[in-house]
Formats: sequence, C-alpha cells, structure tokens
Amino acid sequence: MTTLAPAESFRLMEQRLATGKTRLTLTEAAALTGLSLDAAESALRDLLIRYDCHLQVTENGDIIYDFGPRLRRRDEKSWREYRDDALRLLWKAFVLFFKAWIAVTLVVYFLVFLAILVIGIFSALSAGKSQGRSKSQRSGGGKVISGLLRLFAAIFEWNTATPKKRHRTDQKGYAYTDYQPRPALLREQQADSKNFIASVYDFVFGPPRVARDPLESQKEIAAYLRRNKGILMLTEVKALTGLASDPAALLFSDCIGRFQGDIRISGHKLMYGQFDRLLRATSDQDDAKIVYYWDEYEPPHLLTGNTPNMNALIIFLNGFNLFFSLLGLAGVFGEGAAQLWLGLIPCLFSTIFFAVPLLRLPGVLSREARRGAENRRKRVMRAIFAARGGPQTAERIVQAVNAPGSPEPLSQKAVEDILARLVRDLPGEIRVDARGQAFYEFPIIAMELEEAERLRRQRTVERDLGKVVFDTRQ
Repeated sequence: MTTLAPAESFRLMEQRLATGKTRLTLTEAAALTGLSLDAAESALRDLLIRYDCHLQVTENGDIIYDFGPRLRRRDEKSWREYRDDALRLLWKAFVLFFKAWIAVTLVVYFLVFLAILVIGIFSALSAGKSQGRSKSQRSGGGKVISGLLRLFAAIFEWNTATPKKRHRTDQKGYAYTDYQPRPALLREQQADSKNFIASVYDFVFGPPRVARDPLESQKEIAAYLRRNKGILMLTEVKALTGLASDPAALLFSDCIGRFQGDIRISGHKLMYGQFDRLLRATSDQDDAKIVYYWDEYEPPHLLTGNTPNMNALIIFLNGFNLFFSLLGLAGVFGEGAAQLWLGLIPCLFSTIFFAVPLLRLPGVLSREARRGAENRRKRVMRAIFAARGGPQTAERIVQAVNAPGSPEPLSQKAVEDILARLVRDLPGEIRVDARGQAFYEFPIIAMELEEAERLRRQRTVERDLGKVVFDTRQ
C-alpha cells in the first residue's frame, strides 16, 4: 500500500488542481488524486492557506471547494501591486538620501550657530571675570550645553516619533491612536509637543503612521474563537473586519486552513467553522484584543502633522535660504565655486524641500477622503449589526448613527448612499411595504447571528489539558 507524506500529498493535489478541475468536493479530490479521504482533506486544508478558495454548501449538506478558474495564490500580486512596490522602494531610497542631506545641512548650521554661541560665551566670560559667576549662571550654562547636545543628537533621529502610542480625537470627533512625537529639546517638555528637528523631517515626508500588523485580522479572529467556543460564522468575519462578502469568504477559508478548523453544516443548512484545536490552551486568558470593525478608526492622513506656527517658521527659514541661493546663482557672492556652494546646491536643496510636500498633497487628500468615507461606513454598519440585521428605515438608522456622543452628524442622503453599497457588500435587500415605506434588512446577518448563538448554547467545551506527565526540564 502506497502512502504519501503530507508534503507529497499537498504537491500532488496542487498539481492536479493546477491542470484540471478546480471546483470539487472532498470525495472528488480523493478520486482525482488517488489519496485517501483523510490525506485529501489535509491537502485541501493546506491549499486553503496558500490559495484563494470559496467554500460552498449544497442543500444536501455537501461542501464544495471552489478555487476559481485557476489557482491564485493569496499573496499573488497584480502588476499594479508590483508597480506600487517599486514606487515604495524608490520612495524609501529617496527618503533615505534626502534625510541624509537634511541632516548634513542641519549639522552645518548647527556648527555655525555653535561657533557663534561659543564666541558669545567667551565674550561674556571675559567681561564678567572681575564680577565672578554665580551658581545659577553655571547651572544655566549647563542646561544650555545639555540642550545643545540633545539638539545635535536629534539631527540623526530620523524616526520622528517615539514607540509610545497616544489616544486622540480628530476634528470630526473620530477617536484614533497614533505615535507620541519626539518632545521639545530646548524647553520644558509639554504634552503632545514635537521638537523642531522632527518637525523639519515631518514637513517634508509627513509624520509616521501606526503600523498595522499584516496578520491582525487572523489574530483577532483566533481570539474571538477562543472566547466563543470555537464557533465562527461568515457574518462574524464581516463584523470583525468590515470586509464585503467575497473577501470575507476568502478570509474565512484561510482561517479554516490556518487554524485547522472543521467546516460544519448546521441544522438550518448554514455553514460555519468549528475550531476545536484553538480551544486547547494553558490558560483561558487571551492577550489579543477583539475590536469590531466599527469600533476602531484609522488615524488621519496628515501632510506634516506640525502646528501652523511651526510650518510657518519652517517655510520662512527655507524660503530665506532659497532667496539667498538665487542670489548666489546670480553671482552676487562671487562666481565659480561660490555659485556652486552658495547658489546651485542650496537652491536645489530648498526647491526639493518645498516640492516634496506639494507633490504629496494630492495623495494625502485622496487617502484622507477615503478614510472619511470608511469612518462613515463603520457607523452605518454598527447600526445594522446593533439591530442584528433586522429591517430598519433609513430614518431610524440615521437616528442611531447620530445618537448623542457620536462624531460628525451624517445626513439621511449620506446614510442612504452607504446603505445602498452595504446592501451589495453584506449582502442585504430593500423591502417596500404597502405604504411605500422602504426598509433595509439583512436576513443573512440575522440568521447567522441567531444560529451562532444557538450552536454555542448547545456546545460544551472541555478546556482542561490535564496534568503534565512529561517535562523536558526533568
């Protein structure tokens, strides 16, 4: 009897699907490859992790694995994604180069100003020799020197934010999390202050944004499963991630393979995932946070993240440099080397310094507009799930969205536009009663949430791992 290793079974199944049928049941997969049902199921589970796949349930309870017209890797990139990756790489290279140029320029200015300061200090000391120095004067001088050293070190701190996060609210009332900026250097630290050097870098390249974990959705779903008896409906994936039906289904199938879940059919012919292995743990505690899609807003996309006064100061200083560099190009300070070092180089630097944020501006405005639309979508989805997908009029949803304490008020027209898209995404339907009143309802959400609760009530979970019978430390 020939038995293949799991890796060989996977490759065999992958080859058969790549050249033949990509929509099949478990028994068809076994017949196609010659693998046992257990081996075929294990191979299909591994394929769910690597390739896009939709899971379908027939009225007789059979499960169909649909890999589409061809096998498509989950990490497969389109030409646009390759283009965007190339542009991001070029942008990173430019940022590295120009930050180095900015640092060199700041160091030169620092040394010039330091020389002026040293001359001033020696002059003051010479004038005050006969009078002596007080303790407070010495202390003040120490603070100045310490501040200068910190200022010099800040030139090379190209990451303009600290790892510490803070909670803030934007102008429209949406709460978000971002990084704490590097504090002021030559004055007492204040809350939310940003030092001048960091402001210069952010003026050109924009402030850093909180990085998103690429596996955040999977971690959140795993935590949700551990706290909900290992039962997962597709509707709950949508509630956690905000994804529309198609991408949510792909994520659902990914979790089936990733966490070794079992595809089950409920008594009401609804498909769900049961993840028994995730429930086996040394503790009931779970550090992962569960945040529903509508409870987490992205930070705003900012051009500089600086105060208006700081931007005005930076514009003035660079404008001053640009003006005198133009004089240098005109030969006011001499010709030859003077035109190069006092004209061309500072002119090029100052021009790029102004050009980069101007070129970034359209992209920042576009991303901020998409963020605003996404925030409004979250609020409408909250109202839909709060009613468990039941029928609601647009007026009722508007009232829920604009409840006291909510962010910016949304008009009924804006809410109806969002509802029209959600009817396609979730999906739902618009029903008109005898009086002509339109109701928005999402029956799949209602059925799956109710079924998930029923399944959990009926399910008894044994979490006890038992006593440790072997320990490598003994």
